[in-house]
Amino acid sequence: MADLDSDRIARTALALADKHGLEGFTMRAVAKALKVTPMALYHHVQDKTELAKLMLDCAIREHPLPAPTGVWQEDMWAFARWMRESARAHPSLAIIRRTYRVWTPTMLQMSEAWMNLWRQTGLPPDRALLGASLSSVAIIGLVDEEAILRDLDQPADDLLKWLPNARLLLSTSIVGEDKFELAVRAVIEGMYARLARSDLPVPPVEPLQPGKPKAVKPAKRKTPKKGAPSLRSGSRQRPHRASRR
Repeated sequence: MADLDSDRIARTALALADKHGLEGFTMRAVAKALKVTPMALYHHVQDKTELAKLMLDCAIREHPLPAPTGVWQEDMWAFARWMRESARAHPSLAIIRRTYRVWTPTMLQMSEAWMNLWRQTGLPPDRALLGASLSSVAIIGLVDEEAILRDLDQPADDLLKWLPNARLLLSTSIVGEDKFELAVRAVIEGMYARLARSDLPVPPVEPLQPGKPKAVKPAKRKTPKKGAPSLRSGSRQRPHRASRR
């Protein structure tokens, strides 16, 4: 157990999550992969929330943010590409982060870097803040939607028989770095162009309402009664691809 440290634990947990998803994210499974008892693991990691934090920091260390060039447009694009590459390397990590609602100092440094890039645009502080907030949400949405569409089944032909525009839309792949770059640059450049116009009003910047932090545990699955319909039966439900319009 002498060689059992936080980095080895995090890398092992990441590998299990990559292979098995959220279902594989258990202390018992990590302990088994490390060939130690769960009790030995708890000497190093307090609980699954702390383990999720270790995993997030480990993923950032193994794939660090590119060094800035000094050109804010290019640095924003490089940042967005880094987000996409990180998500593709560990697809389950975003789900684990949302499930356990974790933040780490390393993650917050990424937020600091993104806001700093928008300050470099020369926009007034309130508009730079609005641009940073909205563009990050849009880019994260692009990353998430691309991951969903990569595995989404196409509708049956009979459903599209009389819908030629929907057929065309749904038969067109949006997966690829070139398409992602087009969308990201459009978001960044369009957002900046809009915010740079002093004659156009923009929504006010409003602070988040303070709330009491919650220690969230994953909800236990309920076994449906015999004969009752279950939305979780079969494959995982995914949004319809037309939602990207």
